[in-house]
Amino acid sequence: MQLLQYSLLTFVVAFMIQYWVLSIVTSARPQNTVGKFYLSVVAASIMGFLEVMIYDTYKSVVSLTYYLCFGFLIYVFLYMYKKQIGIDDADYLKQMLESHSCEMEMSQTAVDKTANNQVKMVANNVVMRRKRDMDVIEKMLDDERWRKG
Repeated sequence: MQLLQYSLLTFVVAFMIQYWVLSIVTSARPQNTVGKFYLSVVAASIMGFLEVMIYDTYKSVVSLTYYLCFGFLIYVFLYMYKKQIGIDDADYLKQMLESHSCEMEMSQTAVDKTANNQVKMVANNVVMRRKRDMDVIEKMLDDERWRKG
């Protein structure tokens, strides 16, 4: 296989793992969001960059064009994420919904597995707060969908 094929395959697989697999594993409520897309491109670009480094080490070459391309993708998508370019209120709420779902999953696991009453109390409080927050976020998203028709 050529370097282009290696790096594209690595990029696509890393993107899918970051965008879908990690969300499904860590959250009961995975969401499609622009912010998650940006971060997935960054993670996939880093993996692509590393694939080029491995290939170059093995072949004793320097593939400057690939480094520049992946470096550019990392820079641009980090910048877009940090500046929240193209991310609207609904996207922000969806990101929060997925994040809160992750917190609820982790806290519920703590409640189920710990024997420490203080940890149970903190985890139960997190579950209750996040459930309440998620209900509010869902209502806001429903209202937004209704307004847009």
